[in-house]
Amino acid sequence: MRKARVLAILAAATLVTACGVQPTGVIPAGPGPSIRPTTGTTVMGGVTLYFVSEGRVIPVTRPTEGFISPEGALMLLLKGPSEEEAAQGLTTFVPPEVSGIAVSSGDPGYISLPFSARKLSGQAVNQLVCTAISASTAMGRAPRVPGMTVISPDGEAQFQACKSG
Repeated sequence: MRKARVLAILAAATLVTACGVQPTGVIPAGPGPSIRPTTGTTVMGGVTLYFVSEGRVIPVTRPTEGFISPEGALMLLLKGPSEEEAAQGLTTFVPPEVSGIAVSSGDPGYISLPFSARKLSGQAVNQLVCTAISASTAMGRAPRVPGMTVISPDGEAQFQACKSG
């Protein structure tokens, strides 16, 4: 019995002294977890539109509720930059009168224009392509090919990769 008691004391002493962990104070690690609602309207990260700044096509994220389809994103692009975005020097080369653009996902996806693509500058086509790819990706339809084919009613088709930054 005495041997069992000694072994128990030794085991307890080993556990207390041999763990090697030094005591520390409270370490700040940021805010604790929060619970987010799983129903109702929630604001998503936003839709990414591509505008022109200093001659380059760049991404601009606008907050939105829910997901925006590629066609919806292009409609926002066609409205041009907001007042805040314009004040930051952003502009668009896509004419505002452009409408009736259809987008189809695929590899590659395509943008169907209701007029000849020759009416658009290279940067305007790039704005359309980058915006459509971004919206398709946000909806879970990311293309494996890093571009889209732009189709005109005159039968002209051209592949355009997204070139931004």
